Amino acid sequence: MKYSKNVKLNAVLNEIESDLLENMEISEIRRYMKEFPNESDYSIADFGNMLVYYSEIRKMYINAGYKTFENNKISDSKMWEIYKRQVGYVARQIIKTA
Repeated sequence: MKYSKNVKLNAVLNEIESDLLENMEISEIRRYMKEFPNESDYSIADFGNMLVYYSEIRKMYINAGYKTFENNKISDSKMWEIYKRQVGYVARQIIKTA
């Protein structure tokens, strides 16, 4: 799916989409969104079999071309928050188009 004109961001969001659809059914995504509406990622990143290790998440961003994620320039906690927001965004887009 085309999420953004920004090539790096689009690569990350498509990777998240791929992980989401590989690990969860659309009905399960809906259930998480209904049960955890106040979480930025609807708790999908925490409990939905997404990337778990900070090193995996950091590698995904670096592979997409984000230099700020190299050499721990962004802390793990900040990176986790960014990742969770993006998981939530992708989940909303999947449900919109489903």
